[in-house]
Amino acid sequence: MTETSNGVTILIFLLNCLVYKLQKLQEAHHKKSLSPLSAVPQLCRRFSLLDIKSATNNFDEKLVIGKGGFGIVYKGIIDFGQRHVAIKRAKSTSKQRSREFQTEIEMLSKSQHSHVVSLVGYCEDEEEMILVYEYMPSGSLADHLHKRVRKGDTSLPCLTWVQRLKICIGAAHGLDYLHTGTGIENRVIHRDVKTSNILLDENLAAKISDFGLSKTGPANQTCTYVSTRVRGTHGYLDPYYVATDRVTSKSDVYAFGVVLFEALCGRPAVDASLDEEEISLAGWAQHCSKEGVLERIIDHNIKEIISSDSLNAYVDIAVKCLHNQPKLRPTMAEVVVGLQSALALQEKSTHYSLVEIMPDDFTQEDWDPTTIDMKNTIHKREDDSKTDKTLKVSNDWHRNNQSSPRMTFTKRFSALLSVTARAFSVNKDAKTSRYSSGVLPENSNKSQTSNRLSSVHKPVPLPHRGEELLQSSKLKRFEFNDLKRATRNFRSDSVLGEGGFGSVFKGYIDENTFTPSKWGTGLVIAVKRLNLDGSQGHQEWLAEINFLGTLTHPNLVKCIGYCLKEEHRLLVYEFVPRGSLEVHLFRRDPKCPPLSWTFRIRVALGAARGLAYLHSSLAGVIHRDFKTSNILIDSNYDAKLSDFGIAKDGPDHGNTHVSTMILGTRGYAAPEYVATGHLTYKSDIYGFGVVLLEIITGRRIVDRKRPPEERSLVDWAKPYLTSKHKVLHVMDPDIKGQYTVKEAFRASSLALKCLSGATRSRPDANQLVKELEQLQDV
Repeated sequence: MTETSNGVTILIFLLNCLVYKLQKLQEAHHKKSLSPLSAVPQLCRRFSLLDIKSATNNFDEKLVIGKGGFGIVYKGIIDFGQRHVAIKRAKSTSKQRSREFQTEIEMLSKSQHSHVVSLVGYCEDEEEMILVYEYMPSGSLADHLHKRVRKGDTSLPCLTWVQRLKICIGAAHGLDYLHTGTGIENRVIHRDVKTSNILLDENLAAKISDFGLSKTGPANQTCTYVSTRVRGTHGYLDPYYVATDRVTSKSDVYAFGVVLFEALCGRPAVDASLDEEEISLAGWAQHCSKEGVLERIIDHNIKEIISSDSLNAYVDIAVKCLHNQPKLRPTMAEVVVGLQSALALQEKSTHYSLVEIMPDDFTQEDWDPTTIDMKNTIHKREDDSKTDKTLKVSNDWHRNNQSSPRMTFTKRFSALLSVTARAFSVNKDAKTSRYSSGVLPENSNKSQTSNRLSSVHKPVPLPHRGEELLQSSKLKRFEFNDLKRATRNFRSDSVLGEGGFGSVFKGYIDENTFTPSKWGTGLVIAVKRLNLDGSQGHQEWLAEINFLGTLTHPNLVKCIGYCLKEEHRLLVYEFVPRGSLEVHLFRRDPKCPPLSWTFRIRVALGAARGLAYLHSSLAGVIHRDFKTSNILIDSNYDAKLSDFGIAKDGPDHGNTHVSTMILGTRGYAAPEYVATGHLTYKSDIYGFGVVLLEIITGRRIVDRKRPPEERSLVDWAKPYLTSKHKVLHVMDPDIKGQYTVKEAFRASSLALKCLSGATRSRPDANQLVKELEQLQDV
């Protein structure tokens, strides 16, 4: 009997084990069926982690061929040693990396094109995320343009002009395929077009790579944009995308325009070793093209062999790609035709080069290229003693070309048809490759009144430096319970406004003791309370105390004190009764009349005086978030600058800028700062120009309710600011008749100077004060 019961017990145990195993198998199958990777076509192989370790000799460091934002890339061998591949291993298993991993697989498993890199397979095993690509032995276009010397002192040969043209044509074909949906169900916006993502095979044929940030949409859809948070790489970001969060295929076109100028100039999109105006290639190339001196920045290695006709055709299409208005940029199909025309004109010309049209007394000095570090797309010259000597070429060349008519599209196309297609040049010396993926961090969630380019911060334990700052501060330290009483327990009807930091409450305290007083009596205060789920946090709170605790000026809002208790962080300011300039310009109460012309200039002058103090040697501060919502107006219509949460100490020790993570508000942030991360006092001046433009037009910097061509205020208004008669077209109709044409033109001219793409052309804050004082006295 006992043996029988034991046998039954063992049988029941075994059955339970079997049922448990079956349940686990079923759960695993269900989980796999729900995974986005389950829909990947069989064309894409799934590798085990053991396969990957075998292919890379257990991730041998000697096989590393590149490092980027996604992770490390190894050269590997699969299929019993018959095939070389590039194996990209993710740094971590974060949700962001997981999304990029899945996006890359989904995009490349559906795309089959000779100019799009092929995905061999993937591995998702033991929390590893690994992608396996076809191996591109000649590296990336960035390698050939910017990295003259590789490991082991193996030099990469300089690309010829024809080779560069063919590479650009191949890359353009790949992007055109992605944008038009040819061969796949969806159109694709790459969102990270750059030279390091254009890979080259053994014949230097170009292939587009790295689809981790890509976005898709139906190929036949009527909506031409995708609303998404800004992602990409400094130097290549479309200004329209940065300002509106709307990415289109024309955003890729803009980035490709930067690539075209990289290929022409042989310099990276961002080069921190250059002067301020030259750091961003896109802005500098456009400036040089407009001024007729573009020949001065052409790569010295190819300058002597470019025909003028080929150069004209190439620059024409590159400049169009960088147009501020996306609709006025060409499609990638049109870019292909333009580049093919440039190639045809170059191949037809066997004797007409730039050398022949240079002055007779021109002598080219030896040029010693320096090694450029491309880490995070911010490039610095390793040996400052080696100078890149600019060729002194007469402007006659460009003037001659301007005086002669440019070739029409028809003529270019005819020239293209007359040239027999040739094979891509083969270069056997390129033996190594480099894969990289440098991207901007994901932006934070937007608040109702702020659109900051910032990361989300959570309250953290007070660091040692923070404790010292609070101890040395002369500001009043309030008790949390006192502020609760002063604001009637932070009642909703006490709210003055909301922002990225949190809500601002109205309150009352005794003028002498600063203790809570009866509601409606005593000193009126504004209490800003940190929202724990907001886009700002402890560091911004400390920055406010740091700057406003030491800076004193009639045109800066006065900070009275602060409160720190556990997770609670609050700031106490003087109450500014008329609210922000933003409220007066854009959120007008029907009972409240619009701000008059006289008061608008008064407010602008006060803001300029506050900015001049910040930029002076007494303060040395860059505000970094100058905008209408941060300009408060007191009872006398004097302006007071507020919100110093992301302010930065200005450059010192002879430096021209401060290198920093990009923070601020889209539309107000200076384009060179967005492109390079280099912050200067002139960055604030650009923001002032935007505010002044909002003041005279009564329009927001970005207004999605308006027609597409009018949504970006700067792009829409700029053409009207150069003429006394045109400027009347953009003036706010609510103040019509309150100003003279001369006054309107002086204000618009000042705004235009502040918005100049060349930072040196912008006035300083003292000049702003002088100009506005004169305008006020008119």
